[in-house]
Amino acid sequence: MGIEANPPARRPWRVPRTCHAVLGPSLTVLLTLASLTGVWAVRAQAPANPVGADAARLRALLPSERALLMPHLDDGPVMLTEFSNEQTELPAVTLMARVHAPADLVADVVSHPERYGAFMPALDEVEVHARQGLQVAYSWHWTVAIFTLRGDNVMTVYPGHPTRGHLIEVTSTNGDLGVGRFLFRIYPETPESCVLVFATRIDMRDANYLSQQMASGGNSVNRTINIALAMTMLLATVDESQRLHGYITPEPVERPLVRPSFDVDRYANLLARGDLVFLHLEGDRLHGVSSLARSGTSVARMRGIMVSPEEFGESLMEGSRSHTIEVTEQGTRFGWVIPVPLVSVGGEMMLRETEPGGAIEVDGLRGSLESARFRFDTHAFPWREAAIVGWSQFDPGETTRLVRRVIEGNAYFSHGLVAAVQVMIIRSLRTRSQRMGP
Repeated sequence: MGIEANPPARRPWRVPRTCHAVLGPSLTVLLTLASLTGVWAVRAQAPANPVGADAARLRALLPSERALLMPHLDDGPVMLTEFSNEQTELPAVTLMARVHAPADLVADVVSHPERYGAFMPALDEVEVHARQGLQVAYSWHWTVAIFTLRGDNVMTVYPGHPTRGHLIEVTSTNGDLGVGRFLFRIYPETPESCVLVFATRIDMRDANYLSQQMASGGNSVNRTINIALAMTMLLATVDESQRLHGYITPEPVERPLVRPSFDVDRYANLLARGDLVFLHLEGDRLHGVSSLARSGTSVARMRGIMVSPEEFGESLMEGSRSHTIEVTEQGTRFGWVIPVPLVSVGGEMMLRETEPGGAIEVDGLRGSLESARFRFDTHAFPWREAAIVGWSQFDPGETTRLVRRVIEGNAYFSHGLVAAVQVMIIRSLRTRSQRMGP
C-alpha cells in the first residue's frame, strides 16, 4: 500500500518536558508488578482545569495517522502512548491491529460483553444488567494471580456503516480500576478483513485502596496498567474474531533481532502526540518490539545518556540502581538492582557501542532479564532534534515469581508488559537527557 506524506521541514510541535512526581512504597501485588514495569515517575505539566478520564476526549487515530501506520500491521499491532494534554494529565493508550475477519463480525464480538468470559483471559464473569436502546449496562469480575477486581461499565453500540465501519464506546462508571473510557473503532478493509483501533484511558486514583496505591506512583503506573489491559482486550478480541471466522494463523518462524527500517522524519507529527511501539507478533509468539520517539533534545545529549551504564541501568525499571563492574574491550559490564521489599530483583548486563556514533547494545548476562536484548540508536531530524529508535527482545517472566503468576497462561498480558517496558525506557532516557546540564 502506497503512503503519501511530506516529511516536515521544521519542528512541528514540541515534545513536553517533564518534572518529578513521587512514588510511595507499597507491597501490593499489582504495585509490585507495576514497579517492575514502570519508569521514574514523571509527568508533564498538569492541566489547569483537568477533565475526568470518563469525559476527556479520546482521539483514536486520524485517517492520515492510520495510513502512516497501516504498512506495519502485517507484522503486528502498533501502539501510540500519548503525552498529557490540555484536558487531562492521564495519557491515552491507542492500539491498532489488522483482524482477518469481517468488520461486522468483529463488532458483534465486541458488542456482546456477556460472551467476554469465554475468550478474555482472567475475566471470569460478566453479568449484563440492562439493555436499553443503544446501551448495555454490565458488571465484570477479573481474577489475576491472588486478587480479584470488579467493576461496572456502560457500553454504547452505535449503528454501523458499510464503509465507515463501527464505533463502540464503553464507560467505566466505578469499580476497582476507577473511571475511564474505551473506544473500539472498526474499519472495513476487505470482505475478509478489517482494522481495529482500540483507545483507552483509565483513572485509578479514585478507585479502591489497592488501585489508589498503584496510582500513587503517578502516570507511570497508570500507564503500565492501561497498556497491559488494553493489549489484553485488543489481542483477545482479534483472536476470537479470527477464530469465529475460521482464519488459521500461520505457524511462527524464528526471527533474529534486527534494526527496524523507518523513514523516521515521516513520523515526526505523530510522535509529537506520543511514543510509538511496534509489536512483531505471529500468533502468540512475540518476536520483539520496536519503538520510535522524539527526545526534545539534541543527539549529543541523548547519546550521552545512552552510552552511560549508570544512566541506562537506572532507566531499566522503576527505582532501579546500577553500578559499573568492569570496562573491557567487549563493553561495560554493570550491575543493577531494584530494592523492592520481599521481591528485590537485579542482575548484570553488558553495554557496548557498536561503533562511534552507532547503535547501543545492552545484553542481559545473569540474574533477572538475563536473556534480554535491548538496542537503541538516534536519528537527527532536520531541525536537529534527536529521535530515539529502539528494538528489543525480553521475557517479563524473568523477573519475579509474582510476575510469572500474573502472566501464566495469559500471553496477551505478557505482551502488554513488554510494550510498557519499551515505553518506560524511552521516557526515562528522554527525561534524563532533558535534566542534563549544558
